[in-house]
Amino acid sequence: MRIEDTIKISELLNLYGELLSKKQKTMLENYVNRDMSLAEIAENENISRVAVLDAIKKAKQKLFYYEKILKLYKLKTDLRQVLTCDTKDYKSKITKILEDL
Repeated sequence: MRIEDTIKISELLNLYGELLSKKQKTMLENYVNRDMSLAEIAENENISRVAVLDAIKKAKQKLFYYEKILKLYKLKTDLRQVLTCDTKDYKSKITKILEDL
């Protein structure tokens, strides 16, 4: 997985992790944030690596679905971009972000 993908999934997990099942959240946190292997997670959960992979895949799909509907990650990144730019035209940029929601 590319580092950009890992960072995005980690941020989505921070935003929407409570909407996942406890097991999905734990496995995805271990895989993405703690860099544990599928074998390590499988051993901790007493399930197969295939079951871990399936749970992680489903959890990621749910996170991207939640983002598609709620757009909190996009809002966060858009606002971060406005706040770090040099221009002083904050009001119109923030207005545009809010209109796009």
